[in-house]
Amino acid sequence: MKLVHVILLHLCFCLSFCKLSSLSNTPQVSLLDEKCLTERYTHLSCNKVFCQPWQKCIDGTCTCKLPYQCPKDGTSVCSTNGRSYPTYCQQKSFECLRPGAKFLNNGTCTAEGQFSISLNYGNTTSEGIVEVKLIHQDKKMFICKKSWSILEANVACVDLGFQQGAFDIQKTFEVPEDQHKNLTECLQVHCRGLETSLAECTFTKRRAKSVAGVVCYTENTVSAASDSFHCVNGKQIPQKRTCNGINDCGDQSDELCCTGCHGKSFFCKSGVCIPNKYKCNGEVDCITGEDENGCQAVAQEETEYLTANMDAERKRIKSLLPKLFCGVTNNVLSRRKRVVGGKAAVMEKKIKHILLDIFKGLYKAYSILELCHIINKE
Repeated sequence: MKLVHVILLHLCFCLSFCKLSSLSNTPQVSLLDEKCLTERYTHLSCNKVFCQPWQKCIDGTCTCKLPYQCPKDGTSVCSTNGRSYPTYCQQKSFECLRPGAKFLNNGTCTAEGQFSISLNYGNTTSEGIVEVKLIHQDKKMFICKKSWSILEANVACVDLGFQQGAFDIQKTFEVPEDQHKNLTECLQVHCRGLETSLAECTFTKRRAKSVAGVVCYTENTVSAASDSFHCVNGKQIPQKRTCNGINDCGDQSDELCCTGCHGKSFFCKSGVCIPNKYKCNGEVDCITGEDENGCQAVAQEETEYLTANMDAERKRIKSLLPKLFCGVTNNVLSRRKRVVGGKAAVMEKKIKHILLDIFKGLYKAYSILELCHIINKE
């Protein structure tokens, strides 16, 4: 009897294992809208997403504002061109018009230090362990791997000149033994994914366990695959990484033409997938607004950052911009009293005299014209 139980348990285990294996090998169903993809939407398509506060929507495309069109309220920032700007919005507007002038630091420009980023210990210049020197620090530090995602990697690679962002963040690189003394602490970085410089992201210091590496996207790193998704910016990513709420492409084109969302992401009615953490975060991300519907106020945890929180500044600038409300407001119907009866309106005497004078003047003018007509006949 025991032998029969053992055999049955073994069969159940085999069947369940085979089922799981078959499920894992089943290709993921594509949630892409092929017709929508022909429109080639990106993060600059204001039919799908909101423009940045330093941009304006014209004919379905986010275009650069002129710096004077930004809100005047804000603190000064420094750009990589050595100039200080009155506000972050004005600096980003100038950068939008002239892409070489990136954000450097919050506050006025100083000659004491510069923000820098580099890739080290890789086989080529396009890969390696990420090291960053913050503007107020004396030495470079490694980036923590725990917080490192494709969003931060895309921004880092763009900052280094690789315009299509990152290719891989899973490859490991060996740190030389003489550098192990620098592994006591690392920088935890958080980006939204559309920054043009890693200096715009927020940094906190953490105890180092493992450090982040990246392989930036180049023509040599990509290999053609039948299931690749072609981003609008020319980058290729695996099809399974589309419509998952994560901006893998770097230009958001993998998240703007979806019929649904994979994983832990939120689906907007406009066919856009956003990270689930953006729901009820106090900022409307879906252009249809449903990510903030029915939300309750949640107290935000205060975090001590090593650099200024420029994402919070972006949200603040956005809140200062004029808001457009579509549709007709719901009017509450109410009963109103009507006056029934009353006396007929009587024309005031003064008005009667004025009208009479006007009539007399017109009659005199008519008489003169008629006299002139008779003279001309003769």
